[in-house]
Formats: sequence, structure tokens, C-alpha cells
Amino acid sequence: MSVAASKNSMRGLTVFISDIRNAQSKEGEDKRVQKELAHIRKEFKEAKNIDGYQRRKYVCKLLYIYMLGYDLDFGHMEAVTLLSANKFQEKSIGYLALGMLLHETHELIPLIINSLQEDLTSRADYFQCLALSAVANIGGKEMADSLCPTVQKLLVANTSPPHIKKRAAQSLFRLYRKVPSSTSADLWAAKIIGILDDPDIGVLTSSLSLLLGIATDSTAGWELVVPKAVTVLGKIVTGREYSKDYVYHSIPCPWLQVLIIRLLRCFPPPSDQALSFRLAEILTIIFNSADSGKAGNTNQKNALNAILFETIHLIIHYDGQTDQFDNLLRQTGSLLGRFLSAKETNIRYLGLEAMSHLASLSSEAANMVKKHQNTVVLSLRDADISIRRRALDLLYGMCDKQSSEAIVGELLTYLVTADYQIREELVVKIAALAEKLASNYSWYVDVILQLISSAGEHVSDAIWHRVVKIVTNHDDIQEYAAKTVFAALESSSCHETTVKVGGYILGEFGHLISEKPGSGPQEQFQLLHSKFPTVGLPTKALLLTTYVKMVNLYPELTRTVQEVFKQHQTSIDAEIQQRSCEYYQLSNTDENLMQSVLDVIPAWNEVQGDGEPARSNNNMAFNNANSPNKIPAQTQQRGKGNNHEDLLGLDIGNLSVGTGHVNPPNVSSNGFPGVAHAELHDPFGIHNSTSHAPSPPTGSYGANNPFPAINTLQHPSISGVTGNPFGLSPSPSPVSSINVNVSPPLSSANLFDGGMTNNLSAIQIPPNASGPNPFGSLGAGSGPLVPGADQSDAAQDQKTQAFFRRLLLASEGVLYEDGNLQIGLKSEYQREQGRIMLFYGNSSISPLNNFRAAISPIAQVQTQLHQVPNSIAPKAQVQQLLTFVCTGEFTEPPVLQLSFVTPTRPVNLSIKLPIVVTKFTEQLRVSGPDFFNSWKQYTGKPYEIQDVFKAGRPIDLAWISKVLQDGFHLAVLKNVDPSINNLVAAGTFHASNGAQVVCLLRMETNPQANMCRLTIRTSSGSVSSALQSLIVTQLSSS
Repeated sequence: MSVAASKNSMRGLTVFISDIRNAQSKEGEDKRVQKELAHIRKEFKEAKNIDGYQRRKYVCKLLYIYMLGYDLDFGHMEAVTLLSANKFQEKSIGYLALGMLLHETHELIPLIINSLQEDLTSRADYFQCLALSAVANIGGKEMADSLCPTVQKLLVANTSPPHIKKRAAQSLFRLYRKVPSSTSADLWAAKIIGILDDPDIGVLTSSLSLLLGIATDSTAGWELVVPKAVTVLGKIVTGREYSKDYVYHSIPCPWLQVLIIRLLRCFPPPSDQALSFRLAEILTIIFNSADSGKAGNTNQKNALNAILFETIHLIIHYDGQTDQFDNLLRQTGSLLGRFLSAKETNIRYLGLEAMSHLASLSSEAANMVKKHQNTVVLSLRDADISIRRRALDLLYGMCDKQSSEAIVGELLTYLVTADYQIREELVVKIAALAEKLASNYSWYVDVILQLISSAGEHVSDAIWHRVVKIVTNHDDIQEYAAKTVFAALESSSCHETTVKVGGYILGEFGHLISEKPGSGPQEQFQLLHSKFPTVGLPTKALLLTTYVKMVNLYPELTRTVQEVFKQHQTSIDAEIQQRSCEYYQLSNTDENLMQSVLDVIPAWNEVQGDGEPARSNNNMAFNNANSPNKIPAQTQQRGKGNNHEDLLGLDIGNLSVGTGHVNPPNVSSNGFPGVAHAELHDPFGIHNSTSHAPSPPTGSYGANNPFPAINTLQHPSISGVTGNPFGLSPSPSPVSSINVNVSPPLSSANLFDGGMTNNLSAIQIPPNASGPNPFGSLGAGSGPLVPGADQSDAAQDQKTQAFFRRLLLASEGVLYEDGNLQIGLKSEYQREQGRIMLFYGNSSISPLNNFRAAISPIAQVQTQLHQVPNSIAPKAQVQQLLTFVCTGEFTEPPVLQLSFVTPTRPVNLSIKLPIVVTKFTEQLRVSGPDFFNSWKQYTGKPYEIQDVFKAGRPIDLAWISKVLQDGFHLAVLKNVDPSINNLVAAGTFHASNGAQVVCLLRMETNPQANMCRLTIRTSSGSVSSALQSLIVTQLSSS
């Protein structure tokens, strides 16, 4: 073998690659790589006169090492050095290395620009090709500023060979994307468009890619490309002027044809009659070739269909603006109808997509689409979900007044069996069509109620808000709406959204059917109240408003309704508690006041001026967190700034926070006469020891106060005097109070955009609740101990883990306890939001100084921890409020980091908080068929997890059901699993990013062996893993 041949083969590189491939383990490979890196680094550092061959070989080895996944911290300058070589082999390796190792903002870019400039202006074609390829790969703003003029000259120069022009066009396209101003129409449009006269198909394809990229951004100044493009297309389609090298399965230059047609879509139809006629002639020939590919192979069909569908989109873009294109438009409608019945899934998909664009054109085009309505409806049941989605879009686009009832009926029928992934989109489309195209509003009400019945969990608040607004504004359908919703409520399985609509409509317009047999006042109340125990807190708040409305309309219900108000005056939820207190007081006040406050809601006026809606009357009372008169709290948080306009465009800016009614004359915002309006500068009520308003039961808060009233933060009595769990006693404790630095009201810049939302702020424990401290009394004789001083670390960990497991199922309890410190908590959750009150009790006889608390957060839970005192006195207790929002799926809980100093030593504690995915889960009640339909959709890892474990206690299905339902907030579904030893459950995990993860599980038990098999399926692998860990840990512990 000659020396030259040996050098060209780079035997050292071949041996190195062979060694790597023959490595027996990862450790062996890593050892060989590190040895080679050390050798190369030594050669680069010590060798003074390393030749081009050695440098090229070592750079190739570095590239191979880089391709194996190892990081390189040297060798870049050696690659830059290779750019200056005169030999093609060395220069090509240099460009190859830089193309792999550098990016557009790399610090070495300035060093290579001069070398690029020299190679671009070189007389050697292959040097120019290497430089253009490098620009196309790593070009950025710095390269565009320096090299763009040179690349442009290479593109338009008559002396540049085709292979240079092709690379120059692609390089210029890269630079244009980075710096659009580098190729202005004034200077370069005519020159670049002139390249379309080049006979080389490769040059035309590269140039058209550049022109298409420019025209997509702006067509100004580039209009001259249209006649050139039509000419080139005509040469290919009719003139057959092309090289045989560019014929693909009997289709001439398919990629070039696609680029030309797509470029023409960026411009309006040609204004020149001759050019327009010529283009129409060419497009007709393309249309006539549609049948020519039927007998061809797959590649030929694909190429032909690519050209054909681009042509269809071009004709739809022109929208029959001339007679020639009008004929083509009718031909397009006929051709698309054939595509809808094609066997190939891709053709059906493209046909549905193109027909959706066609349906949005003139009425004549829409009529062409309507002819294929039955075929589109059949596509809703296609096996491919992408076809079903496109069919849904097309039905939505082609629906009009004449076909609305038929199409909406088909969509409602399909909704029952539709895939879970598209149900939400389907619900929104049905609701929009029903409102936009309703021939009468009675039909609209029927459609929405049927929609709620079929897929209530996917019906957003905006949809049922809209129903209420329309019913309120149209007197002629109010009686019909009341009668229809009353009938819907009689179903034992009606959805909670139906209860919301029913509560609102019966509260306002139930009197219109009160004299009909079977729907009197007592029947209406009993029917609504039968749903009260099973609905959520916002719906319960709405129903309470319905009840007080009924008291105003039917005095005979006063005693019955007042009993309900009394029952909920001590509710743990502050919103329920406040409404019950205020409505009870209101039902005992003057009749004229009740008539004024609880008058029938007026009609909504159209939005005026700058978008602020006007009301025809001031009186309304149905403004709770889920009413159509007020945007839900979570929607406010995600809305734009502080705009008080909800999804329906309804004004809530003048509503008070509690019951939400507009204040009538001489009536305070909390509903009581003669009470002055209270200021909101102290939302926690810390500085207000007295109230000017008639006092409702302890623990409620004023309607104009968005947070629960917390008078003072004091520790409970150490000697056993009763106190409420939050330490919110209005009377001083027998021992001195501990002043707690409470954080000021949250600003609009914090995590919660102005503080906790109204729903979340309603979290409160009744301050008048008496009884012993739920977290145990603080001992009187304990000395200052450090963790582990009186028991082993293992025993302490076991004890803390038991506390943690207990709190996974409960809302209050002890979180941590040792000889120094006892930590209790009380929590409340509402969908994706929650808050915890932490109680720190010093059980020693010495103070705990330098007391610090912080949260080690996780990305998916945003937390805000209020301040805590710097010191806790002996036998004293202080509180700290933690608020948080779940923003996504997570598996590990946040950790509470505590540090304090005892008289003997500093102490640091890390304690897991019981903030887990099940705390943000709501029960999901579904029928057996719906459960199994969803069950089949989530199969395989990571969505499905199965675990077999031994129960920690004798198997008791009633106890397991209680753990799942009351502790983990999963609805245990009856009569779904045929085995008496099994059970199934369902729930929905909520996050503030809009995620709603459906959680399904099946528990199979063997009581004789005391074994369980748990199968979990959800739409999120993270949630599946978290649920499996929580449930197995809980059920396997004794």
C-alpha cells in the first residue's frame, strides 16, 4: 500500500473505532475513550509541528467521540485551523467538525467568518460548496451581516454553476430566516426572480423554496414572480420541458409543482386575463390527471395527490373570482365528494380538511358541500380518530339554519359514544351551533339540557351561564324552560350542572309553573333539596340563594327553608355559612326589604360602548361563584388583569363579594338595613375588634370582605381552656397573647393575582366551635429535648410516617410531635386550590428561638407561606397560614423545612406535608358503560399501573370504600363490577393549567388470602404512579 493511500485511510481512526465496537462493557468503552482523549490532548498541546494529516485524524476521532455522547472541551481551534488548509480532505473535515460542534451564537463564529468569506470568493467550486453548506447549517445574525451580500452575488451570478446556485439559494434562505431585512425586495426581487429562467430543475426548486419563504412573510415587491411561476408550471405540465432525471414514478417534477402552486397561493388571482386563462388551463389539466394514478403504485399516488390537493387549495383560495376559476371551483366540490368515500385514510382526511375550507366560502360553495352531508356524518364513526375530528370540524362549518336541527341531532347522538379526547370540543361546538342557529329558543333549551345530560362533566360554566342569560331575556320561553328543567331534575342521575341550571331557573321563574299539578312550590323545593347533599359547595351556595328566592315568592315555605339555613349556619365553608346567616336574617326582616333585594332578575341589555354591559335594573341576588352574573373565581384568576367582565360579557364590577347583590337604597352590602359600608383595607379583620353590622353567628364574614374574619391570632389555653382549632378566639386567653406578624393582603403581583380567590377564601373553621384542642394539650413538665433524645430516630420516623398517612385521609390532625415541638394542621381544598393552617406548639419549658419555617417547593405546586414569630414561648402555640395552587401533575409532596434553637443545640427538621394529588381530586360519578368506555382508552404503560399487595388488616370492602371515597376523594361506583369482592372507583384530578385527569381504578380482593390487586388507569402516567403509591401504602399499613 502506498503512503498516500495509507494517509487517506487514516488507519488510526479505523483502529480506534474497532476498539470501541469491541468493548465488552460501558466501563470498557469509557476507559478507552478517556485514554484516547488524553492522548489527543497531549498531541495538540505538545506537538509543535503537527501536520495536516495528523490534525485531520485527531479531529475525526473527536467527532466520533462526540457522536458517542461525550462532551468535548477542546479541539475546536484545531477544527478552525483546518479551514485554512489548501487540501480538500483537510478543509472538508474542518467544515464537518464546525457544522457539528458550533451553533449560530457560538463564541468561535467570529473566528471563522474570514475563512468563510475567503472560500466563498475562491475560484474553486468545491471550496465554495463547503462554505455555503456551513452557512446553511449554522448561519445566524452575525453571518448574515457579514456574508449575505456574497451569497446573494453567488446566487444571481451568470457564471455560477448550478450546484453553486442551489447551495447559495438554501444558504440565503437560512440567512433570511434569521435576518429578514437582509434580502429586501427593492434590491434583489428582480434579480432573484430572474433565476426562474434557469433551465436547471434543481436550481428552480431551490430558488422557489427561497421565494416561498419570503412570500409567506410578505408579498410586497415580489408580485413579478406570479407570471414567472405560471410559465415554469406550464412548461412542466403542458410543454413537457424537463429532464428525465426529475421524473418520479411517471410524475414530472412533483416537488417543483407543489412549490409553484403553494407559492401562487400567497398572491391574489392574476389580474391579467391571458395569464389567468393560462393558469386555469394548467390547473384543469392537473385536475384531469386525478384518475390517472388509480392504477399506479403507492408512490405514484402519493405524488399525484400531493399536486392535486395543493391545486384544490389554490382554487379554494381564488374562490371563483373569475369565470375560469368558478368552473374549477365546482369541479373541486365534485372531486372532494369522491375523496370522502375513498378507501385510503389519508385521502379521506385530506378531503375532509379541504372541504372544511370550501364550506367557509360563498353560499354556492356551501351548497356544494351540503350534498355530502350524509357521507360526512358517517365519517364520525370512522375507526381513525383523526378522521372523526375532521368530520366534526366539517359538520360545524357546513351547518346553517336549514340543516342545524339535523346536524345538531346527529352530533348529540354521536356525543353519547364519542371518544373522551374530543368530547369537550364536541360539547362546545354543539352549544355554539344551537345558540347561533336556533330557529326557536325552546329548541335551544332542549339541546343544552340534553347536552348536560349526555356529557355534563364537559359542559363549562360559560355554556350554562349563556342558557340562563337567554332564558332571562326572553319571556316567551321562561315557562317552558322552568317546566323542562323541572322534568330534567326528576331524573335520579341528573348531572350537577343540571342542578345549577335548575336552581337558577326555578328560583327566578318557578312561579310560572307553581300552579300546575305536581310542580307546586313544595314540590320544587323538595326536588331541589334532594340534590343538595350530593352537589359541590358552589352549587350548594347557589341553591341557598334559590331557597331564599322561594321564601320571597311562597311565604308558606318560610319555616321549612329557615330550618335549612339554621342547619348550615355553622358550616365549615365560609360561603355557605355566610349565605345561611344572611339569608336567615333576611327572611325575618321587613317584607318590602325582601321584595327589593330578592326581586326577579331583570333582562340583560346588550353590551355597550367599551364592552361594559348595562343592566335594566339594579336588583339581583343570584351572584355567587358559579352564577352567570359573576365569573367563577378560578376564571377571574386566569382572566385578563382585573377586568370584571365574565365569559358572557356580564358586569360584576358593582357586585359585593358575599351574596353579590347590588346594594339597593339604604341597604348595606351585607344585606342588613342601616349599616355603613365597611372598608377592605384589613381583609383579615385583624385590626377590627368590633363590627358595626348586626352580628351573624361567630365565624361568618361580611359580604364586602373577601376573606374570613380572623380577629386575633392567639394560642389556645395551655391549661385546657377550650379554643377553636385555628386559635381565633374572640376573647383573650388566660395567658398572654402571642403577637403574630400576619402578612398583609396579597398584592396583584403575587402568586394568586390579588390574593386567594373568593372560593378559596371561604375556607374557614367556625370560630365558635368549642372543645379541646384537636392536636392535644401541651405537657406541663417536659424538659427541652432535641429530636431523638427520648426515642430512637427510627421510632420517631415511624411515628411521623403514621401521622402523615393519617393526614392523607383527614383534613386535620397532628403532623409531627417530639419532646420540643408539636405541629398540628387543619386544611381545606377546593379543586386546584387549598390552604393549610399550621399550629406550632412549644411543649418544652424553654423558648424555641430563631424559629424559621420555609417550604421546599415542587414545580407543580405554587406555595405562599405567611410569616411566623421568631420565638415560641414555653407552653405556647402560634399559627402560620400556607396557601397553595396545584399547577400540574406531581408525585412527591412539598416539604416543610423548620429550624430553631433550643437551650442545648440547634434543630433542623424536614417534614413532608400531606399535599398530594388526591387532595386535588373530585369524585366522578359515571355509569357502568361510561366507566368501561373510558377504561378501554387508557391502556399500557405509563397510563396503566397494576400492583398486588397484602392488606395490612383483614379485608373489609366497606372500610376500603370509605378510604377511597372519603379519604382519597374517589367515587366508589356501585353495580359496575359483577364480583362482590371487587370494587371500582373514579375521580378527576384538577390543576390550574386546565388539566383534568380522569382517574379510574379497580380493586380485586381475596379475603381468604388477605390479598389485593389494584389496577389504576388514568390519562397521566404521573397521576397513575402517585395514586398507586398512596393507595397501596395506605391499605397495606396496619
